[in-house]
Amino acid sequence: MTAVQFGELPFLKEDVEVYSCAYSPNGKSLAVGLYRGDIKVYSTSSWEHDRTLTGHQLEARSIGYLPNGNQIISGSADCTARLWDVEAGACRYTLVGHKGIVKGVASAPCGGSVASASDDSTVRVWDVQTGECRLTLTGHRGALSAVSYSPKGHLIASVGWDDKSMRLWDVQTGDCLHTLKGHTSYIGGVIFSPRGDRIVTSSSDTTLRIWDAETGACCRVLTGHISSVRNAAFSPQGDIIASASDDKTVRMWDADTGVCRQILPGHTSWVRCVVFSPEGDRIACGSADKTVRVWDVGSGGTRQITGSHRGAVSSVKCSPRGDRLASCSQDRSIRLWDMETRDCRRILTGHRSPVKSIAYSPRGDLVVSGSDDCTVKLWDVETGTCCQTFNGHTNYVYVVAYSPQGNQVASGSRDRSVRIWDIGTGECLHTLRGHTNWVTSIVYSPKGNQIASSSYDSTIRLWDVESGVCLHTLRGHNRGVTSTVYSPRSDLLASSSSLDCTVRLWDVETGECCFIFIGHTKGVGIVVYSPQGGQVASGGNDGLVKIWDDGTGECLHTCTGHTKGVTNVVYSSSGDQIVSGSEDKTVRLWSVASGQCQAVIQDLDSTIRSIAWSTRPDIGYFVTGCEDGSVSMWKVVEDGGVCHVRVQWRSVNGELDVTETSIQDVHGLSQLNKQLLKQRGAVGTPLHADRLRDVSKQVLSMVSVVSNLKQPLTGETLEPPVSNLDNENRNSRNSRNSQLNRKLIRACHRHHLRY
Repeated sequence: MTAVQFGELPFLKEDVEVYSCAYSPNGKSLAVGLYRGDIKVYSTSSWEHDRTLTGHQLEARSIGYLPNGNQIISGSADCTARLWDVEAGACRYTLVGHKGIVKGVASAPCGGSVASASDDSTVRVWDVQTGECRLTLTGHRGALSAVSYSPKGHLIASVGWDDKSMRLWDVQTGDCLHTLKGHTSYIGGVIFSPRGDRIVTSSSDTTLRIWDAETGACCRVLTGHISSVRNAAFSPQGDIIASASDDKTVRMWDADTGVCRQILPGHTSWVRCVVFSPEGDRIACGSADKTVRVWDVGSGGTRQITGSHRGAVSSVKCSPRGDRLASCSQDRSIRLWDMETRDCRRILTGHRSPVKSIAYSPRGDLVVSGSDDCTVKLWDVETGTCCQTFNGHTNYVYVVAYSPQGNQVASGSRDRSVRIWDIGTGECLHTLRGHTNWVTSIVYSPKGNQIASSSYDSTIRLWDVESGVCLHTLRGHNRGVTSTVYSPRSDLLASSSSLDCTVRLWDVETGECCFIFIGHTKGVGIVVYSPQGGQVASGGNDGLVKIWDDGTGECLHTCTGHTKGVTNVVYSSSGDQIVSGSEDKTVRLWSVASGQCQAVIQDLDSTIRSIAWSTRPDIGYFVTGCEDGSVSMWKVVEDGGVCHVRVQWRSVNGELDVTETSIQDVHGLSQLNKQLLKQRGAVGTPLHADRLRDVSKQVLSMVSVVSNLKQPLTGETLEPPVSNLDNENRNSRNSRNSQLNRKLIRACHRHHLRY
């Protein structure tokens, strides 16, 4: 089983929307501001509700602890700010003066004053001891949304919802030092870095901006969210920025490079606020889905976002040495990534239209690309320069391939031709014509002496590379052919059709069809060979991944789980695992030996368009490219662990009654993960089963929930407590209980979860 989530901890389920949250300075408490105006305080060690602060008449829009940890400042839609004594659970002062909703509050580092920002266009500074207004800052046009103190307390930053600007104020004089503009829509949040040298603003234009606090210059624009960014927070060390968005995610950014490192999914509605714990090891985020979710930063997420294109990703490819990655996109660019640092090393620009296909040279020093601008380009990986532009195609170039010897590249186009190019001279060596519809795929044989091309004309053609002569035209598919691949020995060729629902295996020497693999109920878009040969995997529009034996034609495994069409299938470099991507926005990891799903990566933002597995078996990375432009790197983590599940049922009048059966406990989990499991409804609640089969199904469902937790688990044993059976019936029921228990154990074993 492979870990696919980023250290999720128990979430706090409220009965109304969550507007704000704040950690206490010592990290032992988390305060949550709610829609009805209440502020709830939780213990972060047990996640038990500690106390509730009541007084606001409308939603608590913003909250924050004062440095001493004993007081909370809050702002509300009732046009007031309130100062609370946490220990007593009482309101010390109601700060009255604003004539509009108070959307932002902040405490001075010294704790002597607090600031509030309102829809009435003003920022007010209040004395903590007396509750009186010391200063009113005016200058914004329209509603304000947030306010922040600098670490030294001498500056206040405020952002305007309507005027789309940030203003820096001198706290002593009330003078406006800078008015900073750049966002193209409403600004929702502002925060100083821990050193006070930078300021981050978040906006409805889907971006964050990092500003120099001294000069007012915009240093960097962070892009990646696909909807409004509500809020942002700096880690205590200042090296990470977390952002909360209406796209239901929290993103983790490198504060120095601006690279998005992680995406934290899970919320089902807008994420309104995000805060770091004082130690920086946890993040809490509150959402309109009525939950507060807490993430363990120290666990190290397995999903690492290396960056984003500005258009859908067409293809991703790993270099032969496995140390680099190339991705191409509808945004007309190619990006080169370092697999170790996850940094984008180069952005290759030059194509005038979307880039559809890329391929590395055998040595990994060159990359070839094909584009809708009808050209093929050759790029130097080290310098990022374009070495050659191959002109000749008269329509979109869909596919490109590098020869195993590295002296040629081939390209297939919508103009129905395949062209072979000399990379040294740029000359077109052969134009291979014969297809009557556009070319969908091309592939060199492992020996490099043949090229196979497929087309929407329902045929595959085998070409001699040296002479350009067509050796065989493979006919049999009755609809367009979408994918072809040679066996590692070059003696067989597999092909798939997007519409006739079949995969065919061909003898390269004779051109005869050896096997027709029938089993998919909808078109088959992708077919791949295992690295060692002997097996073929296919992905269909029916959501199935199938593994076939190329010697017998037998279907070895049918991998079920995707709910929409499979867009990509890739074998691991060792050949013992398969990764599949789907239009259902999930990625699944499968065991080749058993056909069982070992992991599911969910909560992705868009359809998977391309997958590449690292060519180095020791690395264990695979990469996905999505329609939203994101390129994500995933690490396969191997580990072991055992989870024991205890199920309780009862007997009535000597008969075993499973209607109130419940999972009582799960041994092998931490207390936090047990609590998370309970919150997901897996433990302690009746299964409402009518039959033993229903119990088995729901136990498997619970095990599936466990599979998404942070710890490595394996469903192992189920032990119904005999003590719950009536004494007089105990002996008579033992035999039946044993049989039932064995059935449940077998059901659980069929769903083993192993890292």
